[in-house]
Amino acid sequence: MNCFLTNCIKMKQSNLLKLLSMGLLLGMFACSHDEDEPENNTPPKKEQQGKDDQKEDKTEYNYYGAEIYSKETFKYGRFEAKMKMAYAPGCISSMFLYYNDSYVGGGKPWNELDIEVIGKDQLGFQSNIITGNSSRKVTSEQKHSLSYPVNEDYHVYVMEWTPDYVAWLVDGKEVRRTEVGDSKDQIASLVENQSLRFNLWASSSTSWVGTLNSKDIPVTQYIDYVKVYSYDEESKSFAELWTDDFDEFSSTRWGRGNWKMELVTEKIANVVVEDGNLQLRLTKEPK
Repeated sequence: MNCFLTNCIKMKQSNLLKLLSMGLLLGMFACSHDEDEPENNTPPKKEQQGKDDQKEDKTEYNYYGAEIYSKETFKYGRFEAKMKMAYAPGCISSMFLYYNDSYVGGGKPWNELDIEVIGKDQLGFQSNIITGNSSRKVTSEQKHSLSYPVNEDYHVYVMEWTPDYVAWLVDGKEVRRTEVGDSKDQIASLVENQSLRFNLWASSSTSWVGTLNSKDIPVTQYIDYVKVYSYDEESKSFAELWTDDFDEFSSTRWGRGNWKMELVTEKIANVVVEDGNLQLRLTKEPK
């Protein structure tokens, strides 16, 4: 009986040693494998993060932009604004002239002149003339570089519109001029009175402006002042009509947008006068 117990104990010890040996071998293999391969604690690639953020944007947030438009319309003139523009991928921060019935179609022309900071360029803006009609627009986009990010400090932006030319200026320097007789006949096609508008919104056209990401929102466009000049066709000169320094919001001069623009709904409450600036805000709210 004692011999039997002794043999059992020896067998158990032998099996235990075998198990311990196998464990050591597995541990050595695991250690050598860890040295060859990085630990799986790195964040996903940026493009994968972008996809996740797009999913979050679509499911968890509503986005709200802002727009003001002049109640007065103009045929020719000089339009000046001192602005610190907003910047975020997917967003457009703008100043533009627009014939209010452009979208109607049915024989109505499209007339529009643009200054647009787009979400793919933090160091510049896009100028554009849009003519034609709602079903077939004619455009002539050009990009212009600035010396520092558009949302870092103020610049003075100007559009001059006359029967003979349209010009864009920044900080007193002309950056583009398109004259009558242009190859697309756009200057001659600008025949309608236009309102002066500023807006901040987000587009679904990622190839144009990049991809909207919730982490970049909110953003704000700051307008220090707006000056509007008339144009005298005989003397070919401009004369100041009015200046708005935005000490308060003038509801007799400006209207505020409340309509849908692609990825945002324009919200009256996102137009704010504060500290001598008019602010256009792009915000997000959980659904």
